[in-house]
Amino acid sequence: SHPTESGRFAQMGVLFELEELKEVSEQTEDQIKYICNHKVTGRVKLHHILNPSAWESRETYLRVEGTIFDDSGKDEDEDDDSPQDEYSSLASAAQGGITGRLEKSIQESFSDLVDIQHDLEEDVRFTKPSVATLAVKDGPGKDGLWQSIKLWQTFADQRLMAQQNELQQEFQERLQAFLKKERGLNEEELPSAIGFEELSDELQAEVKELQKRMAIELQPLVLESSLTMQKILEASDHTERLKLLKHFIETETKRLSTKRALKGMFSSTGSDSSDAEKLLF
Repeated sequence: SHPTESGRFAQMGVLFELEELKEVSEQTEDQIKYICNHKVTGRVKLHHILNPSAWESRETYLRVEGTIFDDSGKDEDEDDDSPQDEYSSLASAAQGGITGRLEKSIQESFSDLVDIQHDLEEDVRFTKPSVATLAVKDGPGKDGLWQSIKLWQTFADQRLMAQQNELQQEFQERLQAFLKKERGLNEEELPSAIGFEELSDELQAEVKELQKRMAIELQPLVLESSLTMQKILEASDHTERLKLLKHFIETETKRLSTKRALKGMFSSTGSDSSDAEKLLF
């Protein structure tokens, strides 16, 4: 469903194929029934939801009418064996030239992004070797663009998590100080969890303020992560997906360029570094 509009569904989704199913109800005391491993096998365009009330009731699965898109490359292989007239051959060659230039361009844009990430020592960043191995070809293989799309989604999720951890860090330190001072606990005795009602009035107010800050500051990242992938799923072909990913990469590069310019203007003598840096391959 849409991340901000209740009851609104995406028109394009993905097909999951079940690879492994484990029943773990006994080990988890029925808290979790199954653990499943899936793989995505294609996309599907939804035309009509047959039982929309099931979304709220959860009594059964949603049933839909839709069109399945095979992104495995099999259809293209079959088309390659069919005869083509001279015009079709020229058109295919021209399209191939445009796509080739886009593939090279996205690699160059990605290289620029990785350079500025390392220049700024971003906590969440791609590794230098990932530039040479960026997958940009059509199809689902190891050198296919879908691998890079998956990598970008991981990057967006890790960046969101890092921002969330940063917002929580200061409160965690104040909470530990409260437990040590008011409860007389040492480092080894600190509990892994504590109830809201057990906090002081001051800390309860801080929790509420933190929740407000997280809603304001993290919501744009949540939307970016979910809607970016949705845009790519809705792209009509490989060329459109290349254009979209290139746009997202260049937008992030511009954001970091602005950050670097501001950092240069307001730089100080001291600098803090994080021990928990995330490197994406």
